[in-house]
Amino acid sequence: MVALTSVQTIYEAVQVPYVTADESEALLHTELGRFWTLLDSLDPQDWNKPTACSAWSVRDILAHQAGGYASGMGYKDLIHQYMSIPKRGQLPEDAVNETQLADRVGKSPAELIAELRQVGPVAIQKWAHQFQLIKLVTIPHQVTGSLSLRHLMLVIHSRDTWMHRLDICRATGHKFEQTAEHDGRIAALVMRDVAKVLSKKTRRGSVVFELSGIPGGVWKIGAGDPASTIQMDVLDFNIYASGRFSYEQARSKALLAGDVKFGEMILKNTLALY
Repeated sequence: MVALTSVQTIYEAVQVPYVTADESEALLHTELGRFWTLLDSLDPQDWNKPTACSAWSVRDILAHQAGGYASGMGYKDLIHQYMSIPKRGQLPEDAVNETQLADRVGKSPAELIAELRQVGPVAIQKWAHQFQLIKLVTIPHQVTGSLSLRHLMLVIHSRDTWMHRLDICRATGHKFEQTAEHDGRIAALVMRDVAKVLSKKTRRGSVVFELSGIPGGVWKIGAGDPASTIQMDVLDFNIYASGRFSYEQARSKALLAGDVKFGEMILKNTLALY
């Protein structure tokens, strides 16, 4: 068994409780409020700065967020975006993202912020409490095997805004506002999804992720005593799990103990939807 370097509660990632509709609504309201606060603090020169989403500027991220929340206005908006056909090898969400940006070509940051303020609260309420029929739909997905639209609406949308808020903060040098209660809950739901992705890789041993930082924690994935421990900053971990860091970048930021080869294999396969 690998000895942990700090005395903390170890949580079983697969046992992280799922969100209720009311909690999902609260997480989205908090996250969107923090996103608006960040947008209001940006300077004119910030909008064209490149981000960790290599094809997108800060302004493009805002357009994506406006488009994402617009999809929650009703079935017409939802179908318009989700009928986007992926190119060969492209993830379904990337095709949707392209539609969102194409629909907003030429819009200024001020216009995009105004749209987001208009559609955001409506979408949050509808994602949490409406769209009951379409929430039953599950689609194939290259990362997780499948994706339910219920999970997209209740979990992924708040995570997406959270991650893009971090993208903008890192691109512009602004402070990333975080609390253990709100950001910690989003990070815990990420670990729940990571555990599902890694379930087949941890059949011969478990791994412990020690994630430092305000929303961090210690998470065990797999059964039995841990064969390896991976230590990372929780924000760096999420940047990597979302595909923004290469494996080599993540490995340079991670400390591994125990069976290092097993830990490296786990790290290489760590991924979640954002």
